[in-house]
Amino acid sequence: MEAEYEKICLYCEHAAPSYDRDVMCCDIKGIVKCGYKCRKFIYDPLKRVPRTPKKPDHEDMPQI
Repeated sequence: MEAEYEKICLYCEHAAPSYDRDVMCCDIKGIVKCGYKCRKFIYDPLKRVPRTPKKPDHEDMPQI
């Protein structure tokens, strides 16, 4: 089973967001970019932003 997320600092338990959206503060590596990857990655599901659900198409809905 392959992961549905990228193994990047943006979703890592060790990283915290900083004032700049493109930079994370990592407990292990220090200041890194959001797309940085390292071996110490631990997925934190609370950092993932879920996709917005697709709106239903009104043509498929039954007419009342």
